Amino acid sequence: MRRGYSDQNSSQSSGRSSISQKKSLGQVFLNTEWPVTRVVEQALDLGMKRVIEIGPGNGILTIALANAGIKVTAIEKDARFAQRLQDMISSDSPNKLQNVEVLNVDILKFDLAAWIAAGGDTPCGVVGNIPYNISTPIVMWVLPHISAVQGAIFMVQLEFGTRIVSEADSKNYGSLSVYCQLRAHCDFNFKVDKTCFTPIPKVDSAVMTLRPRVALPAEGKLLQYTETVCRIAFAQRRKKLRSAVKQFMHKLLEEDCPIDLNRRAETLTPEDFVRLAKFLFASNL
Repeated sequence: MRRGYSDQNSSQSSGRSSISQKKSLGQVFLNTEWPVTRVVEQALDLGMKRVIEIGPGNGILTIALANAGIKVTAIEKDARFAQRLQDMISSDSPNKLQNVEVLNVDILKFDLAAWIAAGGDTPCGVVGNIPYNISTPIVMWVLPHISAVQGAIFMVQLEFGTRIVSEADSKNYGSLSVYCQLRAHCDFNFKVDKTCFTPIPKVDSAVMTLRPRVALPAEGKLLQYTETVCRIAFAQRRKKLRSAVKQFMHKLLEEDCPIDLNRRAETLTPEDFVRLAKFLFASNL
């Protein structure tokens, strides 16, 4: 990675500065480069030529992505860090940051579909060390568009990443697991120890990747109904499915159901939820 910018020297390229971090924005920044190197390698392996980077902060990942030849659209909600990155781009130094544009906006209000379309056929993706307090909204923001990108590479809280990749009948498996796995291949890449961050958080992190599925088990209305059934079932995860979905049964015969209604939500695979939704809402499909 390139080092040494004229105004703040190595502090910029190493991802450190004198700007204080805001707890309200969940700002926890990497202070070491090995995870960054591996994220960039993953982005290149997936064929990404342009990326949205969520919450670049001090820019340690931004710099590495740009130096690897990937065009970066850095979305930074904190105006102080957005301006710092802009200063690095506008610098008169021969080492000024290139191949990067900075937008000072809220990522959840950013039009991802429009950004993807603007790039034409250029392979694109989403990356970022995403704030712990809005990890679920960010993942749900990306998922509807996952088929249009090469993938999404996220650094997240270890427990959160584990939930996404967990399989049925495991303690961390839940509705988030199902939502993600219905739309994407979910990979746990590697763990990142909490000491790799400043300030040091209470828990470890992990890097995970969401990749588009070639064939989706459910789309359109069926996907919506599947997610509805899943959400309701996990809201009553201690109960048998019979109790959780009784509101949808109406005149349907339990013996015709392809899923044993004596089971509980955590025992169903994403594909099981699709079969259950298809049975419950057959007349609406």
